[in-house]
Amino acid sequence: MSNLLDRSGDAHARLAADQTMMRAIVEQIQIDAPPARVFQALTTPAELLAWWGERATYPSTHWELDLRVGGAWLSRWRGPDGRTFALGGEILELRPPHLLVYSWWDDRYPGLPRTTVRYDLTAVEGGTRVTMTHSGFDERRADFEDYNGGWSTVMRKLRAHAEAGGFRANRDVAIEVEDLRAAEAFYAGTLGFPVVSRMEDQLALTAGSFTLWVNRARGPRLSFIPSLDVVDTARARRALEEAGCKIVRDSVESRGFYFEDPFGFVVDVVERRES
Repeated sequence: MSNLLDRSGDAHARLAADQTMMRAIVEQIQIDAPPARVFQALTTPAELLAWWGERATYPSTHWELDLRVGGAWLSRWRGPDGRTFALGGEILELRPPHLLVYSWWDDRYPGLPRTTVRYDLTAVEGGTRVTMTHSGFDERRADFEDYNGGWSTVMRKLRAHAEAGGFRANRDVAIEVEDLRAAEAFYAGTLGFPVVSRMEDQLALTAGSFTLWVNRARGPRLSFIPSLDVVDTARARRALEEAGCKIVRDSVESRGFYFEDPFGFVVDVVERRES
C-alpha cells in the first residue's frame, strides 16, 4: 500500500510540475456597453475587420466566423514587411452573450499545438466585464511573448469599438466658402434652394433630400462634408482614432468634430442624443 501511495504521489507531483510549466495570458477590461453589444463585436466578421488590427502596420484584410460549436473561424493579415499570414481555429464553447471559446492556430508558427482563447462576458453595473484568457503555452513556445504584448491593445480596441454606440447617417452636407453672400446668390438664387436659416457665418438651405450647410471658411477650406450622428462624441472619437483616423478639428457648434478617414475623406461627427 505504501508503494502504491508513493507512486500515486509521484504521479501527482509530475502533474503539478507539468501544470506549472503551462502559461496563460489573462486580460480583463470593463466596457461601457451591454454584453450583447460586446459579444456582437467579437463575433461579427464585418465588425472584427473594423476594429481588430493596426491599419498602418498589421491590417486585417479578411474575417470569417461560423458561429456554432465546431464552426471554423479564419482571419487574414498583412505584416509591416508586406507578407501575409492567417490565424484561425474552431469554436469550442458558445453561450451567447456570455461565453466564447475557440482554438487558435497561427501559420507564422507552424507545427505548434493549438492554443485556446476564452472570452467571459459578465454584466456589471455600467456595462460588461470582459475577461480574456489565452492558454495552452508551455515554456518553450516562441509565440507566447508575441501574444503577451498584443492582447492589451486588442482589448483596448474592442472597448473603443463597442462603446462607440454606432454611427448613423443623417441628411446634412456641408461646404465651406469664403464669401457667404456670393454663395447665397448662387445656391438660393441660381439653383433655387430655399434658405432655412441665415446666420453671420452660416447658411442652411433645403436641397431636396438633404440640408446644405454653407459655412464661412476660417482657414483652409474643406469641401462637400457629409456628417454622421453619434450619441457620445468622446466615445466616437476614441473608436475612430483607434481605427487610424485623423481628427482634423473640433466643432463647437455641433458638439462634435471633423475627422479624416483612412481614404482621405473628411466627415463631420455631430452629437445628437437619442430621445
